[in-house]
Amino acid sequence: MNMEDIPLDPGAMIDFGVVVSVDLAEARCVVRIGDPDEDDAETPPIRWCAFRAGQTRIWSAPSVGEQGILIKRDGELANAIFMPGIVCDAFPPVGNSAIDRIEFGDGSRLDYDAQAHAFEINLSGNATAKITAPGGLTIEADVTINGNVDISGTATATEDVIGGGKSLKSHKHTGVQAGGGVSGTPQ
Repeated sequence: MNMEDIPLDPGAMIDFGVVVSVDLAEARCVVRIGDPDEDDAETPPIRWCAFRAGQTRIWSAPSVGEQGILIKRDGELANAIFMPGIVCDAFPPVGNSAIDRIEFGDGSRLDYDAQAHAFEINLSGNATAKITAPGGLTIEADVTINGNVDISGTATATEDVIGGGKSLKSHKHTGVQAGGGVSGTPQ
């Protein structure tokens, strides 16, 4: 359902609206109610509801064209708060299965399939990822890396390191002489 399918009731305490502008610095948006093809009522810049806004805070500003619910205290547009997130033609659903998905404007997304117990992160284009953990990072899993790895510190292994099929721990060098000679490459 789109906003133009819903009748306008300017005095209602709850109405449907569409975002027409967003002020990111002030965390405010302007919302239009009524037929988008007509010059209907618009709010002044108002606050939108966040998923969390206490000690845990989530920032995800509404998008221009996004539909949502306008809650108008005393029926006044100036006292309204906008709750974004109504699926519409401009912003259709990002999935059609039991997989939970968060999709971003550039197409990057996070997927979690609870049935398969599988979490997937897909970054689009030349997107990058960074984890900052001053106290350390522990990964408890077998890890596969398809690509090059650069390390700017020391790499330590408690078991073994294998490169090109050669064990760092147990490979032997042939042709070695006692004394000050230098061994050849691993065999």
